[in-house]
Amino acid sequence: LAQGQTSTIALGPLRLPLCSLAMKQKSTVSSSRRKSRKAYFTAPSHIRRKLMSAPLSKDLRAKYNVRSLPIRRDDEVIICR
Repeated sequence: LAQGQTSTIALGPLRLPLCSLAMKQKSTVSSSRRKSRKAYFTAPSHIRRKLMSAPLSKDLRAKYNVRSLPIRRDDEVIICR
């Protein structure tokens, strides 16, 4: 295909752009909900540290020049959900 052109593929009555059927970004990460949840809940502590990070308030963001940090014990957080 030339640049700027898109192609579609027909799957019965369904027509999808060809780019939606392309390979996923990372082949090592599963797109399955079941496997993703298992990886999240059985993650080792060095990965869980990254998962448990929170964005900083605007004044702390300006002070430390960082958008988010991993949460530690005794940190004060605001639950927004």
